[in-house]
Amino acid sequence: MRLLLVIGLSLASAGYSFWTLEMTRSTTIGLEPTGYDLTYTMTWGFGMDQEFSFARTGSSVSGPSSGSIDIWKKPYNSGLALYRSVDGATYYLGLGYKLFTFRPSSGYLKSSCNPDDIPTHTELGMQLSKRIGHERIEALDPGAQHLFNYIEADQQGTLPSLPLSSRYYENLVYLGKFGLIRSEERGSDVGFTPADKSSEPRLGLEFSCG
Repeated sequence: MRLLLVIGLSLASAGYSFWTLEMTRSTTIGLEPTGYDLTYTMTWGFGMDQEFSFARTGSSVSGPSSGSIDIWKKPYNSGLALYRSVDGATYYLGLGYKLFTFRPSSGYLKSSCNPDDIPTHTELGMQLSKRIGHERIEALDPGAQHLFNYIEADQQGTLPSLPLSSRYYENLVYLGKFGLIRSEERGSDVGFTPADKSSEPRLGLEFSCG
């Protein structure tokens, strides 16, 4: 009886692991010339989670990671905006839940819930960050996309060779966004849309840690 219980639990565990693997989607881009790759992963299980991780290019060993982040009001509130300082020393990653910074020179990944860590806003970013109401925001920044938005299948690509300066943050360039590719089915793929194929999401590094 005990043996049957052990076998049953083992089969259930193996089945769940296989199901989770089948319901996991990821995409990877190279962060040239840092020698690092950045992978964005989304998993459908009993809930829905997103995660990103860094690894040395060509290495099978995973590096620093955000850890699994639960997505609320699934799947709509998912996505990751990627920025880089103009000197190339620091990458900024915005998921709406926390702010992350990564320094390739040291391999150090930092997370923050401190609003003071948000990079300095441009004049437009400063105005939009104030509580001025939806109509006023749309008047100042008409047609801008939100971070939590689907990616179109024909907008995927790699890092732009000549990224533009951020519209909302000083001394940063906007590189692109990870997110869920628009589909009618649960478990659809994730992708990366570079800055030269889709516009910068409005205030992509703002966050609320809840």
